Amino acid sequence: MIGNNIRKARKAAGVSQKELAERLQVHQKDISRWENGAHAPTLEMFIKICRELNASADEILELK
Repeated sequence: MIGNNIRKARKAAGVSQKELAERLQVHQKDISRWENGAHAPTLEMFIKICRELNASADEILELK
């Protein structure tokens, strides 16, 4: 759920996994793992993801 929504938000923002990884200062593998549901980002990282992708937490968590 969250992973798919992160992927959707990233693609809607026109950002590659590599670009997002660079902006967040993490490995591209981390982005892939989050998007595939193998791992979840920490709350702090989740907030950064939302900011970088200009997406609301509600949108990614499907609260709206």
